Amino acid sequence: MAPVNQVFQSAPMGRRVIAPMMISVAVVFGAMIFNLGFVIRALSFHTPFMTKALGSLAPLMALVIMVPVFIFERSRTSQFRIEANVLVLGRKRFPMEGLVSVERDPDVLRHALRVYGNGGLGSIRGFFWSKRMGKFYAFLTGTDHAVVLRWPGKVVAVSPSDTAFFIYTAKSAAGLK
Repeated sequence: MAPVNQVFQSAPMGRRVIAPMMISVAVVFGAMIFNLGFVIRALSFHTPFMTKALGSLAPLMALVIMVPVFIFERSRTSQFRIEANVLVLGRKRFPMEGLVSVERDPDVLRHALRVYGNGGLGSIRGFFWSKRMGKFYAFLTGTDHAVVLRWPGKVVAVSPSDTAFFIYTAKSAAGLK
């Protein structure tokens, strides 16, 4: 079997990534408006303008944290690869040897609980558990294009932009028909 080397682009961000991002931004702006009203009423007229301005803009610090986290997570999951018959997802490596099945599964996260990782700010990455799947590692930008790879003892979910090509390449790398 010849070694397979291929880079795959991740699928566009899906609802499971966009919704938490929008909710987070809405909460931060709501907190900023609430804080602005509180600061204006609470501080006396003799309080310097800069103190009032800094107090009202404090919730924006959450955006200063959220935006880099979003960019970092999105950049880590924007692409992945099969390199010398090993699936490489960021720092994690999964040899394709012993792969049992590769199948598309948009319901991979249905009723799944996050054990560890990021559940939606920029990507869905980490360890999850569900009754149907057991413990699995997710490296997703959405669930619409999710592909599940199964080995004896481990399961990995990825979201390539071209699912059919990824499934074909993964099967070739594992020697499956």
